[in-house]
Amino acid sequence: MTKTILYIGWVGFGNQGDDLCYDIFVQEMSRRAAQHSIKLDIKGLFPANFTEFSLARLAPDLVVLGAGSLFEPVYLKPLVLAQQESIPTAIWGSGYDSMLPSPIQANLIDPDSAFMIRSVVQNATLLGVRGPYTMEMLDAIGARSIHLDVVGDPGLLLEQGGATCTLPELGDATHPIIAVNWGTASNNVLGGNEKAVALDLRDALLPLMKDHRIVIYAVWSKDLVACKNLYSLIDHPNCILLERVPTMEELIALYQQCVLSVNMKLHANVFSAAMDCPFVCLAYRMKNYDFAQSLDWTDFTVFFSDHDRKERIRTAIETLLKTTASHARRLREKKEPYVAKLSTLNDAIVSLLNN
Repeated sequence: MTKTILYIGWVGFGNQGDDLCYDIFVQEMSRRAAQHSIKLDIKGLFPANFTEFSLARLAPDLVVLGAGSLFEPVYLKPLVLAQQESIPTAIWGSGYDSMLPSPIQANLIDPDSAFMIRSVVQNATLLGVRGPYTMEMLDAIGARSIHLDVVGDPGLLLEQGGATCTLPELGDATHPIIAVNWGTASNNVLGGNEKAVALDLRDALLPLMKDHRIVIYAVWSKDLVACKNLYSLIDHPNCILLERVPTMEELIALYQQCVLSVNMKLHANVFSAAMDCPFVCLAYRMKNYDFAQSLDWTDFTVFFSDHDRKERIRTAIETLLKTTASHARRLREKKEPYVAKLSTLNDAIVSLLNN
């Protein structure tokens, strides 16, 4: 038999984090469904202008809120409509993002958004969210369910495998590699000043250049200009700029060759963790903190708004360089329970289709 899943997310925009998570969902669900003789038709959709007619036309058997920071009305509307039609819904490691500090004050969250979030959570069949900050928001607005659990970011399911390719830009580099992800959110960031953070990051990285190779990379093509600007600020022969977004295989190979990574964008941190590559999380928004909290990794998380961020970046890197192996083990130990929870959630989603 054939079942249709409508996967709601920020898909189709070339963002490697969101697109890879969608690919992971398709692979995980298709593999499990095949074991039950179910053929899946999975439709990934950014739900702009979604209506009752859209739902009727697509006729899904299940609507899933996918990976990313999707607790926003534009993403929630398809689930609300599905629930009104008694179509099962699931939340697959989705998270909340804002610039609200913790503890979250409920009165600072838009009432209409809060109402929609409560409705979706209370009526969802399966519920797994990204991290403690997301749970804090849900608790603050009274969005509760006995099925609700922190399952981690689904990007943690990225499979390691063997590094079957290399980045040609690295050449015959012999120095240990530190991967640095950078990008832009048009200054819609904690502290409101990306350029100041870039300068502090440069100052923290420059002393490492003698003994390390720095590789600057993007996970979205629209971040390439920002990466080029950071590269120009560093201006050192031991710094390499990837002038393109690496493929999934190249990204995996990069993390497997690194001693550590330093990352701005959320899923650069997530995929580094999936590869057991210790990372410094540059939290430009609270979604980064949400993920770092889930792994008990806040000691290596630096907020864009931190006044002492230069020193904190430098200290975090130095600590990880001194104890890379032990922190790789720590990361793996913190990650494994979430991989298990995500696997259980995936099984439950397919079982729901098999009913």
